[in-house]
Amino acid sequence: MYNKNKVRLKLIILPGPSSQILGVKVANLIKGAEIAEISFKKFPDGEEYIRIKNDVENDDVLVIQTTFPDQNKCLMQLFFILDALKDLKPKSISIVLPYLAYSRQDKRFKKGEALSVKVISTIIKTICGKLLKKVITFDIHSIKILDFFNGTAKNISAMELFGKYFKDKKITNVFCLAPDKSATPRAKKIAKILECDFSYLEKERDLTTGEIETSVKNLDVKNMNVIIADDIISTGGTMVNAIEILKKQGAKDIYVCSTHTLLIKDSKFRMYRAGAKDIIGTDTTINECSKISVAPLIAREFK
Repeated sequence: MYNKNKVRLKLIILPGPSSQILGVKVANLIKGAEIAEISFKKFPDGEEYIRIKNDVENDDVLVIQTTFPDQNKCLMQLFFILDALKDLKPKSISIVLPYLAYSRQDKRFKKGEALSVKVISTIIKTICGKLLKKVITFDIHSIKILDFFNGTAKNISAMELFGKYFKDKKITNVFCLAPDKSATPRAKKIAKILECDFSYLEKERDLTTGEIETSVKNLDVKNMNVIIADDIISTGGTMVNAIEILKKQGAKDIYVCSTHTLLIKDSKFRMYRAGAKDIIGTDTTINECSKISVAPLIAREFK
């Protein structure tokens, strides 16, 4: 980051408790960036304690805090960090939310429902005030959520990372598939890098039970290696349905990729049982499927 005279400004990276490793990766990619140390613990009654140990007065500070697992805990930690940071008088505050919890509750599906993600954005804006410079998210479930941040938010797609990942694997005879129509732009981005065809499936979700029904669609995938791309894998129901449809239509190897692999309960087992060859995610959430880092994309925004 530079001022108008192209003089390098001091950038302090503050990794929250849920993104310590990712924060270090980002700092290593930005020349001159420094890492602030944060002290955190949980009291015997379950309450959170946060303390920022560095002097960040008049510095640009980048907070990196994903909000999974334990969404409520991670969000409270984020709010405490921002409040403590504001009192230390930084020049500006930027926030990277690798995975933004509650992003699927972007509208009121039924009368009386809380607009959860709007509440989160309101708290962030209220704490930071005019110090808030930028908010970065990755493959957010609904792009209109960015409007809640009043022009400070930007969504970054991790699909280029998946495209490069599969290109490096030298997988041939490839077809890209979006498990529903809204995910089509993601499959399209990967397909562009791999220079292959793409398509999508239609699905409907029961708003009461949460059950997903995917419509069968004839796809020209016989003996093809198929990459299914989406933003979030939670219970895996959408992916399992897509895998089963592809298998019935003669697909060869099926690769599942998602920016945010939440992998609730036995979702990973169910996808492998349905016929997935591999499951690939990023480090917006940390688990055994987090094979790609979004650190280069974050660093690119702040160099």
